Amino acid sequence: MAYTSGDTILDDHYNIFVQGGASSVDHNTANVNTVWGSGTSDKGWGQSGGLSTVSAGSTITATQWVNLLNRCNTIASHQGTTLTAISNPSVGDTISAYTALSGNITSLYNNRLNCAASGTDITTGGSRTGTNTWYTNQQTVFTVTFASTDAARYFFNAGGRIALSFSRSGGTASSKNTGWTNLCSACGTLYFTGGSGTATIAGGSYTGTNKSGGSGTTTTLTTTTGWHDYTAAYVEHFKQYDATYLYTSNYIKVEGYKSGANIYYRVTFQDDANTSGNPSATQDEPVDGTLAATMVIKPPATTYLSASWGTPTMSSTAFSGS
Repeated sequence: MAYTSGDTILDDHYNIFVQGGASSVDHNTANVNTVWGSGTSDKGWGQSGGLSTVSAGSTITATQWVNLLNRCNTIASHQGTTLTAISNPSVGDTISAYTALSGNITSLYNNRLNCAASGTDITTGGSRTGTNTWYTNQQTVFTVTFASTDAARYFFNAGGRIALSFSRSGGTASSKNTGWTNLCSACGTLYFTGGSGTATIAGGSYTGTNKSGGSGTTTTLTTTTGWHDYTAAYVEHFKQYDATYLYTSNYIKVEGYKSGANIYYRVTFQDDANTSGNPSATQDEPVDGTLAATMVIKPPATTYLSASWGTPTMSSTAFSGS
């Protein structure tokens, strides 16, 4: 029997709204527990207090309906989803089918990766600077560590992001140094998110790897690849070349992979330009001053959720190269 006004509301209807299936969990059907609880893959925020189902033949109480409607409102508040309003019933009310409920739950399920606001930035361990004088390349590897793979999954599913930016300053006054300063600025800020689908996070639209700000054109930007798509081997997620006439062979590249509860991002500053951009030159120009790569973990807001993802940490290796 369909869940429509005028028909008898069955325990099966309520259970499907709660867990996706009438008698068992179905993460592939829109429901509130899959979004709220542990879920699976890109579904689930890891929150406790999942709604209970009702046994066959039981009367669905006003309290149970209130719990379901309130949970819908909490999920919507975290996501920033607008629901069709449904008034809570009172004890003793005769409850007809809520015509908007099915559509509301479908919206919550489809918007499960959205997050209306971010929490407090985590910056400890995210700053890597170097003052090496170099000619060919400099490289560092950032490691982001979660308490478990599920903690990482909850972080990204609930709207967490990882941001990465670059800079170069000081050193010798030279066109090569200026070129690297400009390239670092042109790369803007990179954001690594959870999924290949589009998510609205803190007012911005994100799909996989994203670039915000800066200038120029990227050679590689894996907008269809998020944390859920990472493998156990490095994959190039970002690459941008210098737009300066003499140094167009220079680039910044970011590769990433995941292993267990860790994510690794390898950042490479590659200088393939000879002196004054002349291929026949025998002496290269050095790059000096302070080179920096800065990572920031941007967790989801905890206004409506508990931090089921814990507190991820960052570390990085010293710049090395030649």
